[in-house]
Amino acid sequence: MRLKVFTARTIALAMDRVRAELGEDAVIVTVDQGPKGGPVRVTAAVELRAPAPPVEVTPPPPARAPSPFDAAQLAAVLRYHTTPTPVATRLQTIAAGYSDDANDEALSRALAEVVPFLPLDLHSDRPILLAGLPGQGKTLTAARLAASARVQGRNCRVITLDSMAAGAMEQLRGFCAPLETSVLAADSPGALELLCRQAFDGQTIIDTAGLNPYALGDLETLAHAIKRVRAEPVWVLAAGADALEAAEMADIFASLGTRSMVATRLDAARRLGALLTAPIKSRIALAGFSASPFLSDPVEPATRSRSPA
Repeated sequence: MRLKVFTARTIALAMDRVRAELGEDAVIVTVDQGPKGGPVRVTAAVELRAPAPPVEVTPPPPARAPSPFDAAQLAAVLRYHTTPTPVATRLQTIAAGYSDDANDEALSRALAEVVPFLPLDLHSDRPILLAGLPGQGKTLTAARLAASARVQGRNCRVITLDSMAAGAMEQLRGFCAPLETSVLAADSPGALELLCRQAFDGQTIIDTAGLNPYALGDLETLAHAIKRVRAEPVWVLAAGADALEAAEMADIFASLGTRSMVATRLDAARRLGALLTAPIKSRIALAGFSASPFLSDPVEPATRSRSPA
């Protein structure tokens, strides 16, 4: 306990000094008013307390850097690529779950969740049949797949159902000559079946004529060819197509048993909404893509970590 004597002209002044120095917890021990007119003496005491331990101040956590994810910007990107609203909304909703990432990474993760991937098997016993609209790059894709098969050490032959198109056979033979790959022609599903029955130890790739997916006759011819040779149909779609048209065509090709697609001409397109929409709406898997007009550049296998979108 600490004792101290305070002297003042009046008790009130003495008490003020006590409170100022010892605080509100001070206890008055004695009051000596002294002779009349003399000073007042007040003895006060205060309990001494152990000093409080230092307060450990925890610094606030560092301010979190602003998230690089920008939902409005992502929506604008999908609009630029003419992505239909239902598909864009689905992708935005999934991407928002990865809001700690930048937009491109968040979108890549969203695509990995909803786009199926199925790389082509060039060691299959089934022929690979390429189908699609005219001018989609089927013939160049056939030659590229033949080149990939040869690189993998497998024999390969290409059969075309498009031999009536002007220059089609010459173009295909020009592509395949350096690959030591034979090029055969069939003018009907029946003729195709006869060629496929011939003994051949290797991969068969079939290049079909461009078709109109809304023409029943074209679809019947394609369906017969697929059935007769038990082919694995692969849809070839050039980038830059209308997204809604691509979604409708995807459903049509899926009805023919198509499980995978190859995207072409990414080097000549800026809007990829069709390539986002077709596999998401139809569940046709993305098998590969090409972004070059040169035969020496292969069809790149599409995977969750590597896709054209």
